[in-house]
Amino acid sequence: MDVFPAENEDGGYDRALPAEESDKDDDDDDGGDLCRICRSPEGPNDPLRYPCACRGSIKYVHQKCLRLWLNRRGFKQCEVCRRSYSFVPVYSENAPERLPWHEFVRGLSLRALRVAAYVFVFLFNAFCFSLHPWGRSTAIENQRVFRVSEKFALLLAGFLYNGWIAYIMTMMAVLKLAAEDISWLVHREIHGENEQGRVGGGGGGGGGGVACVFWKSVGILCDWWHDCLTRRGFFHAVLVEPREAVIRLRNPQLREFGAVRRFLFLLDDNAFAVLAISCYVSFFFVLLPFMMGRLVILLFQRMGVATQLLSGDDSLPQELVVIGYWTMLSLSLAYLGSFSTLSRAIAKKLSLGFLVVAVALLYLLWILSAKVWKNLYVVKLKEGFVLSLKFGVLPLVLGCWLDFCTLPILGITVSRRLEFVSDYPFVMIVHWVYGELYLLLVSNSMELIQKILQKRPFWFLLDVTDPNYKITKLYLGQLLFALAFHASLMVILVHLPIMTISFISPSFFPLHLWFYEERIMFLSMAAYLWLGRIRVIDWLVDLIQPAIEPIVHKWIIIVSSWLQLRDFFLGNHANQNVRPLLQQGLEIADEWSQVLSIAEGSLVSFYGSQHDTTSEDDTDDDRFIKLRIGLMLVLATVSLFLISTISMALPILVGRTFFHSISFILDKFGLKHDDLYGFWIGCYILRVTYIGACFIINHIMIRRTDLLLNLVLLWIRNALLFSVWVSFIPMLLGLLIDLMIIIPTQVPLSETPVYSFLRDWLIGLVVLHIWTYLTMFTRVNCFATVACREKLKRIRSVGINRLPWKWLLGKVICPIIKTLLITLVFPFVVANSLLPLLQFSGAVDLAVQRLIWPVLLAIIIIGFIAKLTLDLFHYIHRLEYNDRYMVGDRVADFIEDHS
Repeated sequence: MDVFPAENEDGGYDRALPAEESDKDDDDDDGGDLCRICRSPEGPNDPLRYPCACRGSIKYVHQKCLRLWLNRRGFKQCEVCRRSYSFVPVYSENAPERLPWHEFVRGLSLRALRVAAYVFVFLFNAFCFSLHPWGRSTAIENQRVFRVSEKFALLLAGFLYNGWIAYIMTMMAVLKLAAEDISWLVHREIHGENEQGRVGGGGGGGGGGVACVFWKSVGILCDWWHDCLTRRGFFHAVLVEPREAVIRLRNPQLREFGAVRRFLFLLDDNAFAVLAISCYVSFFFVLLPFMMGRLVILLFQRMGVATQLLSGDDSLPQELVVIGYWTMLSLSLAYLGSFSTLSRAIAKKLSLGFLVVAVALLYLLWILSAKVWKNLYVVKLKEGFVLSLKFGVLPLVLGCWLDFCTLPILGITVSRRLEFVSDYPFVMIVHWVYGELYLLLVSNSMELIQKILQKRPFWFLLDVTDPNYKITKLYLGQLLFALAFHASLMVILVHLPIMTISFISPSFFPLHLWFYEERIMFLSMAAYLWLGRIRVIDWLVDLIQPAIEPIVHKWIIIVSSWLQLRDFFLGNHANQNVRPLLQQGLEIADEWSQVLSIAEGSLVSFYGSQHDTTSEDDTDDDRFIKLRIGLMLVLATVSLFLISTISMALPILVGRTFFHSISFILDKFGLKHDDLYGFWIGCYILRVTYIGACFIINHIMIRRTDLLLNLVLLWIRNALLFSVWVSFIPMLLGLLIDLMIIIPTQVPLSETPVYSFLRDWLIGLVVLHIWTYLTMFTRVNCFATVACREKLKRIRSVGINRLPWKWLLGKVICPIIKTLLITLVFPFVVANSLLPLLQFSGAVDLAVQRLIWPVLLAIIIIGFIAKLTLDLFHYIHRLEYNDRYMVGDRVADFIEDHS
């Protein structure tokens, strides 16, 4: 039996990967079957498998070779046929058919205790956080904003507290790492102590022993957190250079927790470490100060000392925590002061221990600052002023000017904006970020233009590749030119189009956004987050960016030819569609090229030295060349203005038209159109329209009307199927939800319900598409049968255009409609036909007619819960069975998977 050991947690193997390629030809192997990876034949203990749909010389593979290849490359499927590999488990020979009941009950109990441990620790954290002043204020704010009960507000604050714990552990792990990096400074002084406790100093008292145990435990937990962060590349982004101490895993010895770890044997190491970190932080930072504060208050009461801390019971827990902090600080200072009477050697050890902690913090700050200023040599006050002017003032001015140009879009006046900035000065950071993003965009555009044009038009720009160039030198002419250029460009691209659109249609601006409606604030935030989740900006960039370069190139060719400037701008590249990339030696090759470009206003030359070419050589040939260049700049300005105006107005108009067509739906919920969504929808509609028009015109030009007719028929078929999917099925589903949930909970039995088919259709549409998304695009498989999931999986993998309409209608749409109709009609027949034959009273008949659908829903929910419970038991049984009897796994052949 061919068995491969199960993969460990690290996912790595020490064996060398077989040869990925072989120089031998297939003809030298006498036509025998060979492994596609190592090119070796089948062995007596190493048979060949065919796990995917590939054929020919790449059909077979050794199981060990496939495992090594997957671990090296990280693929989960074949790179050629895209068929996912399947591995079947292999069990020991004495494995029974199913687990004995006592082993299953033991595994089920342990997993239930794991969940109970997590719940207990979370409730413990929420309780401790409620004792802290920050936790109490956070809970009050949650209760005010979300309008929930006090207990639920405390639970929400508990979620925030757990994130704060992760932050504390991250800082402790970073400081511990930095302290270990400089531990060689005090290695000779603090000898005889282990690695975990060498920083904590040495003391002989009982308090020192408790501190050592606490520090040792915290060190182990920090090592575990360090391993988690290192696997995610956290420290590689913090430190300047990756070092051995950073990338090496610590393998924390969690067994050092002793009896506590043995008592919680049911938890794995990761779960135990998470719970231990939460309990440590909650106990030592909240609960212990609270208890010490309460003890101090009790001592004051016994001594009869009047204190203001007892004046109010509501604020007493918060004040107890603060008193506990002061008490702990006082005891720590008193404990440290006792060392003044001890020997000089012990005091020296203690002082060196605190020196290590202080130097570690300074060392960490030095690393972070060196990461930012690694290549910036700021040694003079003048150079620092120049750098702050380039990297701070210039982007800030451009961001403020951009904000001023876009004020009419949101309907905000200049006085209101100035008042807002004066009240919230930190908004200037947002302006600075907008300025940096604008400079980055202009820099990319300048690189594009300089790839198209030749060298001579940019003779007046600053050359950052010049050996005499210094970033710390103030080029006043370049700075003033950049300010004038960018200010003019913003006016042309933003301010003038907005003014033109407002002049043509005064009601076009300001834009209407859902974000400004307070009653749907959280709904609007979720809607905008969904836009960010589907990466709409990336979609727009991918849509626009490929068309910019050819459009700009064709525009330059046409206009320069018309103005007889083709030789001046394009030179020998006039007949090319796109100019090839320049030689790498003439471009800025270092990693700070983008930074240098932004520092100089993104208006720099990337062509090398400009001393060999000046404008005088061109002006001698034609005295009117400057006039023609000026005319070309005017035409470029007009073109940019028109394109910006159209790009700003047309998508929003199309989007508003779309929202107006569905206004009967929005009015039902009291909503208006959203121009951000309208812009996105308008761009999508325009893109689809453009592609469809080009496609139709192209087929008409090549005289393939038969193919075009088939495609039109396919589009009509898909439109009909889609109309059934979004109209009839949601109507039935919404009506069923209305009868089962809405009417029984909102309409009394004495009143006649009023059906709103529009509301039912909207509810059904939302529920239907949520169900489709969960079934097709997630691993949630409890809301559909196996046959239904296979059908939806086939639609996703094959595509709706390649599937026959009879299969779609008969196997997908009709079964759903049939199920919904039976669920609606059967209770109606029972309530209105069969029950009256039993001659019940009218009140009973009315109650049955109203409540038969809720009863059916309760039966469905009970069956669903029972199915989930049964599936959970099967899942736990399989996990326990695999842990007990599984010895490895074996790759399944392609025929075995589909036989």
